[in-house]
Amino acid sequence: MSTDRDAPILTQNRLLAKLPNDELERLHPHLEIVSLSLGQTIILPNEPISFIYFPVNSLLSLVTVMEDGSTVESGCIGREGMAGLPILLDATTTPMQTLVQIPGQAVRIKASILKEVFDTGGTLQKLLFRYIHTIIVLGSQSTACNRLHHIEARLCRWLLMSSDGVGSQSLSLTQEFLSTMLGVRRSGVSETASKLQSRGLISYQRGHIQIVDRKRLEITACECYGIVKAEYKRLFD
Repeated sequence: MSTDRDAPILTQNRLLAKLPNDELERLHPHLEIVSLSLGQTIILPNEPISFIYFPVNSLLSLVTVMEDGSTVESGCIGREGMAGLPILLDATTTPMQTLVQIPGQAVRIKASILKEVFDTGGTLQKLLFRYIHTIIVLGSQSTACNRLHHIEARLCRWLLMSSDGVGSQSLSLTQEFLSTMLGVRRSGVSETASKLQSRGLISYQRGHIQIVDRKRLEITACECYGIVKAEYKRLFD
């Protein structure tokens, strides 16, 4: 359960920050600040969703897992969003997995409580309807991106989205995790990251990436990054 001292942390999540005081106060007794660890699975495929998470400075990945165990990311969730949307759509489970890509804090609430408040209408419902739309756009864009765009443009897009999600140019990421997110071999990630580093766009050391030249990184990224960012800005700014 959160306290008044936690208010600044709660509003670091952009969805919670946009709630009017009365609606945030209604949720406040049920909100809990939790620490999430690297690789932690917070939503399991086809298992009941018990909690909804609003990231603060952590980053979550929506991952599709195939029968042979191979995985590919269909989207990421940072401080601009929430994990557990199926609950709002009267679906208690999902075949997708949600795991922690970058460790940090998140605000957690029981799914049943948020659903009850959501169903009463108000600003929360309007905000989350808009967010559902952005997730649909993100998923559609990610599908096209994975199919049509080269690994370099995709990696740049993914780094920019991750940076936006945690509010930092410094990202703690491993090659193994990057390969999972992009659906490519680790050697492909290593080669591409090395090229970006040699051109001065990023600084890349084992388990850590620092964005050095964000403007050029945005130019190198595919148009998918700009499309999703513009849609979020249109609906929430």
